[in-house]
This record gives sequence, C-alpha cells and structure tokens, in this order.
Amino acid sequence: MDLRDAHCHYQFAEVPYAAVEQARADGVGQAMINGSAPADWADVAALARRDPRNRVSFGLHPWDVPTAPPGWEAELRAVLLAHPAAGVGEMGLDRWVKDFDPVAQEAAFRTQLALAVELDRALTIHAVKAIGPLMDILRGAELPRRGFLLHSWNGPVELVPALAKLGAYFSFSAHHLIPRKADLRVQFAAAIPRERILVETDAPALCPAPELRLRELAPDAAGTEQNHPSNLVRNNAELARTMGVTPEESAALTSANFARLFGA
Repeated sequence: MDLRDAHCHYQFAEVPYAAVEQARADGVGQAMINGSAPADWADVAALARRDPRNRVSFGLHPWDVPTAPPGWEAELRAVLLAHPAAGVGEMGLDRWVKDFDPVAQEAAFRTQLALAVELDRALTIHAVKAIGPLMDILRGAELPRRGFLLHSWNGPVELVPALAKLGAYFSFSAHHLIPRKADLRVQFAAAIPRERILVETDAPALCPAPELRLRELAPDAAGTEQNHPSNLVRNNAELARTMGVTPEESAALTSANFARLFGA
C-alpha cells in the first residue's frame, strides 16, 4: 500500500528527518510539504532536493501575513519559477487567529491565487471561520485549471457541490476523527465526490488521539503533542472505514486524486 500525504510541514523543526524516513518505511510515499512564509521556503526547497518524494508547495499562510517582508510577492514568484512542479500554498483566510487583518489577508490571497492561475499550479487553501469571504473570492475570480485543495475540510455540507464545481478537492485529517466532527465524516462518506477526496496529516500539527496514532513524536518545547508523519496510515484507515472501503482501496483512490491535482 502506497499512500500520499496531501498536506504536511516536514520543514518544521518538530519533524526530525528520521520520522520522515520511518513514514516512508510505513508506506507513506509522496508528501506535499507546504511552505508557509518566506523564512521557511529554503528549507522546503532543500527537502525537495533531498528526495523527489518530498513534493513541495510555497505560500504565505494567513497567520504570517502581518510579518511578511516587503517584496515577498516577487520572492514567491521566483521560488515558484525555480520549482516548476511546485504548488502554491499554504495560503488562505483565517478569521479565528487573534488580531487578523481581513484586508491584508484578502490581498495576499488574491496575489497567490493569481500566481497559481498564471503559472498553472495547484493551490492549497487554509480557511478557518472564513467560508463566506472565501466563497466570495472563489466565485468572482479566475481559478487554477488544476483545481485547489481545501485542506482539512471544515465547511458546511451545503457548499460541497458548488465548491466541487469550482474545482475543489477536500482532504481528510485527524481533525475529522474528533467525535464532535462526526458531521464532517458523513460528508466524506456521502457528499464529497470520491474523485475529489485526499488524505493528509498536517504533521506536526493535528496530532490524533493516542488510540489513533501509529507512531509518536516527542512533544515540542511547550509540551504540545506533535503529529508523526506515519500517522497518515491510521488517517487512511479511518477514511476507508468512513467510506466503507478497504484501506488499500482508499490508498489507491486518494493517490490517484493526488496525482490529478498535484501532477504525477
């Protein structure tokens, strides 16, 4: 069984490369590693050079918009041109983070969306407490031909058909294993088109409950639990159970969808 992680952050210090190598031994093949700010783009690029299974994407996360250096837009264009197979993201909108600036977030979003369209790149979107503004932008803008990923999907089921028509893919994560998020599991079972489903870890974020982990990482300096890249195996097993298929079938489905969105 060969799995594809649609969204992770192997460049973060909390993910030692030994954990990536263990994940590969456990069946995690390609993984889309998302840069979130100019400060980590070089680390993401280094991972791509280290192993071609480390697929990469470069973007400005909404949490990092307030501290983005002048000229980040030109720097992003340059790094994307230097990596012809890279995606754009993680980028997006977040109305939950403290002291958010909706105008600055939207401007950064539109800049990155335009780059994805111009350069024909897949787009990875983070959206928290911002589904209305997100829909307003998506409905009124030119969108990437390849489509876009709504990572760790957290939106209402009513919007799934419209988003799928616009080109959205939806990734399943440990977020969906929380009992109070049972409605989201129902969406992956019945509402989201099978050809638009992916699976992710967001490692080292979104650490699943202990009983849903395949492997462990040490907590960070503040004591926060960290998500091991190998936990994609358990996420895939839970996605398979949700869809009523075998883990092997889920792996094959999500790997094909990964290739369609991000390129083989």
